[in-house]
Amino acid sequence: MDWKSIAKRIDAALLRPNSNRAELTLLAEEASSLGYRALCVPPYLVVAAKQLLEGTDVRVCAVVGFPFGYSSLAVKLYEVGSVIREGADDVDYVVNLSSYFSDGLEPVIIEADSLVAEAKANKEVVVKAIIEVGHLNKVQLTELSRACAASGVDYLKTSTGFGPRGVTVEDVRTMVTATDGKVPVKAAGGIGNLRQALDILEAGASIIGTSHAKEIVQEAKGEGQG
Repeated sequence: MDWKSIAKRIDAALLRPNSNRAELTLLAEEASSLGYRALCVPPYLVVAAKQLLEGTDVRVCAVVGFPFGYSSLAVKLYEVGSVIREGADDVDYVVNLSSYFSDGLEPVIIEADSLVAEAKANKEVVVKAIIEVGHLNKVQLTELSRACAASGVDYLKTSTGFGPRGVTVEDVRTMVTATDGKVPVKAAGGIGNLRQALDILEAGASIIGTSHAKEIVQEAKGEGQG
């Protein structure tokens, strides 16, 4: 896989609590020049990201219910509507695992159905459900993946990057298998170098989320991958 193909499968993340507009400006320039798929930002920075990326094909991805996911459904619905009005092309929402461990799959399904409907109401926004694999065993990850997929999310996502651990190859394989490969997987959480990125992509992930996009792409260039 050449470096340009790798870059096009990266959602570059700027999601630290102290992320700022100056960093966003630099990352937007980087995303445009290297050809990332998307730039993933907090809701507060969506407007600025949209302005900085105007005229490029880099998507603006906003996080919702981030990073723990236990906001009420009403709050998440408001967040989704807000970031879409401000220009987000993708919405990565964190599944409410508190509701799952308290009351099973039903509230997770209601949440997914509602957020997908809100996102698709007026604009064809890509919706990714973040399941936070580090809190789950394989059985739980499988049933949550199937439940979110059935609600029509566009991607299943593995992690916020703020959970108890990063993503593994086995996590990706479990999620791909859960939906028979019908719903693509965005792998995120601890992907910091080219070898990790390639292993995750080879395991079946369609895209990766990382705060180390530039390092990965530069390493790919250095190793002659394109």
